[in-house]
Amino acid sequence: MDIALRIVFLCLLLTLSGCFSTVVQYAPQRGPHENYQVRSGDTLASIARRYHLDYRVLARRNNLRSPYTIYEGQHLSLWNQAPRASYMPTHTASPKPPVKSKIKAPSRVKKKSAKKTAKRSSSKSGAVKLRWPLDGKVSSRFGRRHGRPHDGIDIAAKEGTPVRAAAAGKVVYADNRLSGYGNLIIIRHSSDMFTAYAHNQRNLVGKGAQVKRGDIIARVGHTGRAAGSHLHFEVRRGPTPVDPQAYLPRR
Repeated sequence: MDIALRIVFLCLLLTLSGCFSTVVQYAPQRGPHENYQVRSGDTLASIARRYHLDYRVLARRNNLRSPYTIYEGQHLSLWNQAPRASYMPTHTASPKPPVKSKIKAPSRVKKKSAKKTAKRSSSKSGAVKLRWPLDGKVSSRFGRRHGRPHDGIDIAAKEGTPVRAAAAGKVVYADNRLSGYGNLIIIRHSSDMFTAYAHNQRNLVGKGAQVKRGDIIARVGHTGRAAGSHLHFEVRRGPTPVDPQAYLPRR
């Protein structure tokens, strides 16, 4: 499993943002050091995963905002309540400047909402055009709901209604092991674009299957922690959830 896919699974596990409300408890094992010095190739998500932390909690502790830029040599506070992040790399004997992570510096990145980011990304070459996975009313939109993030949209439909692939791609997950999502399918459409289909009555495709746009992949249900029959549909660019309706045709 490659890094991009692992990050997607990590975010699904951390947010548990399906159509239910739950509390995720973390019990990390603290090591002898309270701080971590960033190394070449590190990302905030990889550091958080290494220490069994929620990357968003780690970001808040260190006053980091999306896109969570970090630098080699930077010190991050792992456990302290008071954030002590430093953007200045440590001094070394080498005259060469420190190697930055592949993410652009924060000063060069404009803040955008998830929806605006999605619209901007969809207009670029390589973006995937999606179709609606089924006909039905959007009963819950993308964004915060009851004080918690809702990383997709809910589409109301009768039990057993066919669920169709929003675009061509490869099935990278088809199981029910992610708590709360019930029968879940995740399709990879490009190097950084995924769609997820949750609470299915039945999954009709397996991991590794190649699907075409519009292929029937599942049946609507209410498995997992779902209140009533509907499809929970997510779009992710890498680990970042974006508003699916920014990629779907207007009705």
